[in-house]
Amino acid sequence: MTDITAGRLPAPATDGTAPDVTKPPLDTEEAERSADEALGLKLGTTTRTEIDDYTRLMRGQVALFASVVREGGGVDAQGSWLEADQLLGRGPADDCLVFAAWSYVRDLARLLRRLVAEHGEQLASRAQALPDDSCPVTPKEPAGDRCTDPAPPCVSTPEHAPAPVASER
Repeated sequence: MTDITAGRLPAPATDGTAPDVTKPPLDTEEAERSADEALGLKLGTTTRTEIDDYTRLMRGQVALFASVVREGGGVDAQGSWLEADQLLGRGPADDCLVFAAWSYVRDLARLLRRLVAEHGEQLASRAQALPDDSCPVTPKEPAGDRCTDPAPPCVSTPEHAPAPVASER
């Protein structure tokens, strides 16, 4: 059984400064894989200990992704976080039927899939919100190769040519 991995922790600083505490990236592939495995558990052939192991794994990953999605903001993110909070708070008892534990781990896996998808959407929307570093084109000039092969600054273009002086007229 694999553990929840969110990346490596920052190395301790040796020069007396604080370590970089930026959050490591979440392992979305691992979360999707473990959710698929949990959804693939068969009721008649899976033991209760296997279901409990997957339940612990799913609970940890759901809590991790729910907190990250909630920080991403939005009404949908708040709804997903509330659903995760309620689902994590009502886990089955130790003496419940195997069907109840199996059903609960499947609910966790479905929620984890949705949280991973919302996390991906949040990352994509942040990437689109970044400014475009491409070369700006003025409305009067064609896009052409101006960005890849600009004219040297000493060469004047017809639009920006200096006005002729009195002796040139």
